[in-house]
Amino acid sequence: MHTKWTSTWLKRIGLSAVFSILPGFAAWAQTPQKATPSLEMALAPGTTVWITDAVGHEAKTRIVSVSGDVVTTASGEDVRRLRPTDVTRVRVRHSDPVLNGAVIGAGAAVASGLLLCSLTETWENCRDDVGPMLAFGAIGAGAGIGIDALIRGRKTIYEAAPGSTRLRASPILAPHARGLQVSIGF
Repeated sequence: MHTKWTSTWLKRIGLSAVFSILPGFAAWAQTPQKATPSLEMALAPGTTVWITDAVGHEAKTRIVSVSGDVVTTASGEDVRRLRPTDVTRVRVRHSDPVLNGAVIGAGAAVASGLLLCSLTETWENCRDDVGPMLAFGAIGAGAGIGIDALIRGRKTIYEAAPGSTRLRASPILAPHARGLQVSIGF
């Protein structure tokens, strides 16, 4: 009777530990990075970035050069020169590290294997079957690595300080159309 009570509590403690650790790993995997305050420090020539301009258009481009008052970019044959005040955000491609995926995948697989085993077998059999648990862990680690290798996002490396509200108006003059284009920036 005492052995059954001990194994039940060991299962509960083990599962509680696994489920309390996993959210910490998930939060570690998604920790936001601070944006760099200086545009000149954030950009290096040759880097492929996504630049959002003051109007709100985002374009994938390559940095050619950065000087104090001009950022020169190239996208194919199109070369643009932007003032730092025209750049509101710069993002780069960011891959998720695969180590945390391996740890999370292995932990989830071993915990699932132990839970499944404890539901179908006695705890002594599950405790003694280290081989299958290691196999579950390896499969889970492989799945976690594969999933993390597929996760590709963009990380913000520069974001302009919020400024005042801007109102821009441009005339539209064409042979058969006339008008006014108005944009508001926040």
